[in-house]
Amino acid sequence: MSLELVTWKTELWESGDPVRPDLGVDFKTAAGREVLGLKDENGEWKAFMCYARTKEIPHNVEELADFTCPEGTFLIPYTVWSHKKGAGREIINEVLKMAKRPGSKIKRIVTLSPPTAMAKKFHLRNDAIELRVNAETVNFEYIIQDQDSCSACECNPCDCSWGN
Repeated sequence: MSLELVTWKTELWESGDPVRPDLGVDFKTAAGREVLGLKDENGEWKAFMCYARTKEIPHNVEELADFTCPEGTFLIPYTVWSHKKGAGREIINEVLKMAKRPGSKIKRIVTLSPPTAMAKKFHLRNDAIELRVNAETVNFEYIIQDQDSCSACECNPCDCSWGN
């Protein structure tokens, strides 16, 4: 299984997004927005995620467009889809691992999800918390701080007198 940046391999994903098919290639490839793909052990693509980096949590797609910033520390998945059972969960987990790596500048992972029962069930089953219900969307947050990580200075494992 491997997670790859496929933003510029549009032939892999441009016609497959069932969540936000109305957002075209130009939107999904604008500065600060990327597309990730997850391959299985046979090299078959099994899931995709479109995300934006922002400095604020958007309430809707318009704010997502306005808040997108390449140096943003919030990673906002706004569409996830899979071709194989369980692959949506796997791509979320791989992104969480990526965000936890040393040197990652990602501080929060907060979705911009459609207000559907399916999206709610998916995110809650994958250990997200329902952060905010908006008029057109719902924000779910995935906690990325390691349990052993310091809440004050982020040393890992915590060995200072300020944190956990």
